[in-house]
Amino acid sequence: MTSVEPTDQSDMSLEQLVEVSRHNFRTVEEMAASVIRTAIESGIFEPGERLPQDRLPRLFAVSRMPIRSILRQLESEGLVEMHAHRGATVRSLSPDEISDLYEMRIMIETFALRKTVATIDDDQIDQLTELSGQLQSIAYEAGWVEARRRFYRAFYSIGNTPRVVSTIMQFRAEVTRYTTELTNIQSHTHEALLDRVRLRNPDLAAAWLETHLREVAQGLRAQVTALQTQQTTSLITEESSSSRNERGGFDAQAE
Repeated sequence: MTSVEPTDQSDMSLEQLVEVSRHNFRTVEEMAASVIRTAIESGIFEPGERLPQDRLPRLFAVSRMPIRSILRQLESEGLVEMHAHRGATVRSLSPDEISDLYEMRIMIETFALRKTVATIDDDQIDQLTELSGQLQSIAYEAGWVEARRRFYRAFYSIGNTPRVVSTIMQFRAEVTRYTTELTNIQSHTHEALLDRVRLRNPDLAAAWLETHLREVAQGLRAQVTALQTQQTTSLITEESSSSRNERGGFDAQAE
C-alpha cells in the first residue's frame, strides 16, 4: 500500500494520519490510541471540538468498546472531556490553566533538566542529536509532533525516574494542541536545548529553559484569551440575531 506524505498540517487529515501510522504498532488498539492523541496534539481535532465517535470505530476497524476505553484514557491525560449527552470533546484550557501548567512545567522540567545535564554522556548526546536531526526531516505537522514526543521522552529519561518522565510528558501533551499554533515544524527549540546540555552546566541550562517556558506561556495566554473573546463575541452576535428574528416573527403574527 502506498504511504501518504502530506506536505504540511493543512494537508493532513485523520485518514492520512491513520495511513502513515498503520505499520508502526503491534495492535490496532495501540495505533488508535496514538493516532487520536496525535490528532488532538497536532490540531486535526481542535480544542472544544466534538470527536466523531461514530466514525472512529469504522476508521480503525474496531468495536465501540476499545474506542470508549481510549477516550477514557485520554480524559485521564487531560486531553479529552466526556459529556453525558454530547460524547467526547477535546478539552479546552483557560488562560489561568495555561499559567498553572507552565508553572508546574517549569518546576519539574528544570529539576529534571539539571539531573539530565549532570548524568548525560557523549553517546547519549549523539543519540539525541540523531533524534533531533530526524525532526528536521519530517515535512508534516502530525508526524513532527510524534517525533518531538519521542525526542523529549528520550531526553528526560536520562538521569530521571519513569514517574518524573511520565509527569513531564503529560504536562507537555496537555499544551501541545495550543503550542503547535505558536510554533511550526521549523522550530529549533530542541536544538537550542541540546546546545545548552553540551555545555555541561546544569544551572545555565535550567535558566534558559525557565526563560523559554515563561515566554511560551505568555504567548499562549494571549492566544487563549483572544480566542475566548472571539467566541464570546460570536455567541453574543448569534443570540442577538436570534432574538431579532424571534421578535420579527412575533410582529408578523401581530399584524
